[in-house]
Amino acid sequence: MTHASGKTSFLCTLPGAAKSMAYSITVGFIRDGEPNCVQFTSFVGEGRRSFRLLASAPDLAAAARGSIEALCRLAIGQVIRDSLHAKTAQGDHTLDMRVQPWEGDLRPAGSRHA
Repeated sequence: MTHASGKTSFLCTLPGAAKSMAYSITVGFIRDGEPNCVQFTSFVGEGRRSFRLLASAPDLAAAARGSIEALCRLAIGQVIRDSLHAKTAQGDHTLDMRVQPWEGDLRPAGSRHA
């Protein structure tokens, strides 16, 4: 597992229907330092896939208390658990702050991966 604190954009590979899918993950903020969503975007395969997980109003404080990386790991855990990468046509989803965090390789965007 790679820890990448202090960043707001990451790259990771999630399981896909036919093969693993590379995603860019970006955290969105409502105010300075207050994250409210995690956006997943992939350009692999048939066109662009994009969807967001939004923190509900009661969960905004909890999202802001944790690290950006921890928030991304929660979101990735939910995407895998609920197969959200296969449900992009459904639009945005609500972030489940109680999901098991993903422990895979999470690389800061723009970093080199050997």
